[in-house]
Amino acid sequence: MRALVLALALLVPALSACSGGESDATPATAEKAAQQEDEATAAWRAAVEDELGADTFDFDALRASAAVDCQRTDAGAWSAHLALSGDTATSALTRIGLEHACADVVPAFDQGVATVEKAADPLDLVCGPDAKLSSEDALTADLVCANR
Repeated sequence: MRALVLALALLVPALSACSGGESDATPATAEKAAQQEDEATAAWRAAVEDELGADTFDFDALRASAAVDCQRTDAGAWSAHLALSGDTATSALTRIGLEHACADVVPAFDQGVATVEKAADPLDLVCGPDAKLSSEDALTADLVCANR
């Protein structure tokens, strides 16, 4: 499923560019759009470099991860995902990806981080009988909670 989402995230812009688009599309507007995309990518890379304190990382993997993360649009989904990850230390890097890939998801992410950080035991958020989890998170929770 993740591979399909990633493929669509990467192919849709390329196919749209090839489709001829609107009649006012010119080489100049295409060049401007490409330049804006390059600038946005450069800004994203710079933010990751600042966070990691290094310039060696797999940017394509981070971009792919952000494409998947953009599918988590509510705070509950983020709370469950972060609680199951066992560590919110990477949340700043995840947030950077969300800011650049799907800024509308950032408030839900921030709320999820706050919920997990406030919990005495984050696993209580996913191991209880009232936990509302996606099917993927439920499978992970079954394993994590059984070995608690």
